[in-house]
Amino acid sequence: MHTFAVILLAVVCLFLPVRGDADAFDRALAQLGLNKQTARFNPLDLQLYGGGEYRLSFFDSLHLDPWRVPFVVGTLRRDCLQNAGNAANLFSTASLRLSEGTRRTLIDDPTEAIKRKVDGFKQPLSEAIAAIYLAAGQKMPPDATWKKQIAAMPIQMQKPIAYLLLATVEARRWRNLAFREAFAQGNAQALFDMLCQPPSESERLQEAFNVAYWRLVQGVDLKALFAGAHDLMLVSERVAAELQKVSLPNRFRVDIPTPYGIVALHDGRADTYNRQRYLLIVDTGGNDTYLGVGGTTSADHPITVVIDLKGDDRYLQDAAMASRGVADTSDRKTRRVAPCIGGAVFGYAFVLDMEGNDLYRSLGLTQGAAYFGAGALIDGAGDDRYECYLNGQGSADWGIGLLVDRAGDDRYYCFSMAQGYGGTKGYGLLLDIGGSDTYIAEDHVLDFPSPQTDKHNVSMAQGAGYGRRADYTDGHSLAGGIGVLVDGAGNDRYSCGVFGQGVGYWYGLGILSDGEGNDTYEGIWYVQGASAHFAVGILEDVSGDDRYVATMNMAQGAGHDFSLGWLVEGGGNDIYRTPNLSLGGGNANGIGIFWDASGDDRYEVQPSITLGRSNIGARGSLRERALCLGVFCDTGGKDVYPDGLPVARNEALWTQPGASQPPMSREYGAGIDCEEPLKPEDL
Repeated sequence: MHTFAVILLAVVCLFLPVRGDADAFDRALAQLGLNKQTARFNPLDLQLYGGGEYRLSFFDSLHLDPWRVPFVVGTLRRDCLQNAGNAANLFSTASLRLSEGTRRTLIDDPTEAIKRKVDGFKQPLSEAIAAIYLAAGQKMPPDATWKKQIAAMPIQMQKPIAYLLLATVEARRWRNLAFREAFAQGNAQALFDMLCQPPSESERLQEAFNVAYWRLVQGVDLKALFAGAHDLMLVSERVAAELQKVSLPNRFRVDIPTPYGIVALHDGRADTYNRQRYLLIVDTGGNDTYLGVGGTTSADHPITVVIDLKGDDRYLQDAAMASRGVADTSDRKTRRVAPCIGGAVFGYAFVLDMEGNDLYRSLGLTQGAAYFGAGALIDGAGDDRYECYLNGQGSADWGIGLLVDRAGDDRYYCFSMAQGYGGTKGYGLLLDIGGSDTYIAEDHVLDFPSPQTDKHNVSMAQGAGYGRRADYTDGHSLAGGIGVLVDGAGNDRYSCGVFGQGVGYWYGLGILSDGEGNDTYEGIWYVQGASAHFAVGILEDVSGDDRYVATMNMAQGAGHDFSLGWLVEGGGNDIYRTPNLSLGGGNANGIGIFWDASGDDRYEVQPSITLGRSNIGARGSLRERALCLGVFCDTGGKDVYPDGLPVARNEALWTQPGASQPPMSREYGAGIDCEEPLKPEDL
C-alpha cells in the first residue's frame, strides 16, 4: 500500500501545473535547459586549472553561486552605510570577510578595563604617559617640563586622551602578538624596508626566491592584528567625538616625548607637523599642514593616531607637494614608499579629520592603506580632494585599509591599486556617504601600460580585487583579496583605464556599489562588472539616470576564464555604450550576467558577443565540457535597441548560439526583455 501511494504521488506530480513564480532569469535560463542550480561553475572543472592559495570563503560564496550576488552586494552596501559612523564595525566586518575576524563587542566592551583604569587616575594624562614608559620598560624623566603644562588642562580633556594613550599600549601588545613568529625569523626593520621599496622594484617582492617575504606571509597572525585594530579604532572614534563636545582651553601646546613616539597636543592655531615618530596628535583647530605624518615610520614605530577637530587642513607627502600634483612628481615611481596619512606597515595608522575642506596629496601606502597592518583615513565633513599614486584611498594587502568620507562633494584621484583595492588577504574599502563625487584613475600619463592595450594604464581601482598569477612563472600564485567602493548618493563620475569599476583578477573580488544619483561610468577594458582568470567583478547601481561607456572589450557584466562578471542596475533611464563581450558576455568558460531592473534604457551596441552570448574558444580541450554563459535581463521600461540586431527587443525572449565556429554545446547565451517587478532578494 505504501509503495502504491508513492507511485501515485509521483504520477500526479507529473501533471501538476507549472508554478507561476518563475522569475525572468528562470525563464531565460529555461530556454537553454538550465536553471539557477546548473547555471554556475562546477567545482570539479575549477580544480583542473589555476591555483588560489589563500582564496577567501567570501569570494567562494559568490563565485560558486552567482545568483546570490545582487542580494549579498546590496546587503554589503547597506551595512557599510549604516556603519559609516563606526569604523570599528567596518574593521570587524572586513576581518570577517577575510576569514580572520572576531566580533569584539558581541558580549561586552573590550576596552572597559582601560576606561575603569582611567577613571581611577587623579592626573589622567600624566599617569597615562607613565604607563607608556612602564610598558616600554623605561623610567619616566622626573623633571619633565611637560608635567606642569598638562596638569593645567581640564580633566574633561585629559581623560579621553589618557583613555586613547592606554589603548595604544594595548594595541601594541596585539601587534607584537601578531608578528611574534615573523619577527623571530627575520629582522623586523629589514622586513619593513623590503615592503617599502620603490614601486619600480615592487614586482620582485613576491618572487619565489625572496624567502623573507614568504616566511613573513606564513608567520603573521592576522586575527591578532585585526583585534588590536578594532579596539584602537573603537577608542579613537570615541575620543574624537568626546573632544568635539567638551570645552577646550584657548591656548595650549605641548609635545611629550615617549618611548613609543611623540604625543602632541595643540590648540586652534595653525600648525605644521613634520615627519616624526608621532604616537598621537590631537589638534583642536586651525588650518594645519601635515607633512609625511600619520603613517608608521619604522618597524619600531607601529602605531600612530592623528585627530584633527576642525580647520581646512593639508595632508601632504612633503612640502613640495603643496604646489605639485602627483602626476607632476618626477620621482613618483622610483622613490621609496614612506607610509603616511593613514598608511600602515606592521601596525596601525589612523587619521581622523572631523571638519573642514581638506587636501590629501601623497604617493604610496596612504589615505587609508595597509601592508601587513590596518590603516584608516576618516573624514567627517567638507568638500575634500584626495590624490595618491599607488596603494591608497582604501587599499590593502595582508591587512585592512579604510577611507571613509562622511559628507561633501569630493574628488578622488589615483594611478593604480587604489579607491577600494584588495590584494592577497587584503580588504580595501572606500566609503563615501553622499555628495556629488568624482573618481579618477589616471589614464593619460602612462606609468602602468596594460598588456591588453599599451595606450591605457592598468588601473585596478574603484572596487578591484587582485591576485598574483604565477602559473606561467614560478608557480607560487596567490589569490586576490576584496576591493570595495561604496558611494551612498549623489551625481557621481567614475573614470578609469583597464581593470576597474567592479573588477576581479585571479581569485580576487571587486565590488563597486553606488546608491542614488545620476552617475557616469567611463572605462576601457575589464570594467563595470567584469573579471578575468577565476575572479569576480560586480557593479551595482541602485537608482538614477546613469550613463555607462566602455570602449574596447569585456564590460558591463562580462566574465573571462572561469570568472564571473555582474552588472546590476536598479532603476532609471540609462544609456549603455558597449564594446564586444558585454551586457551578459561569457568568454573562455566565464559567466557574464547583466540585469537592468527598470527604466527606459538605450542600448548602443554592435553585433558581437553581447546581449547574452558566450564563447569558449578552445576546442579539443577539457574546457569544451565546462559551461560558458552569458545572460541579459531587462525587467522594465520601454527600451531602445539598435535596428538590425538579430535578437533583443522589447517584450522578447531569445537565445544566441556560441561564438565558436561551429558553436559548442556548452556555450550558452540567453536574453529577456519583459515587464516584471523583480527584487534582488527574489533571486
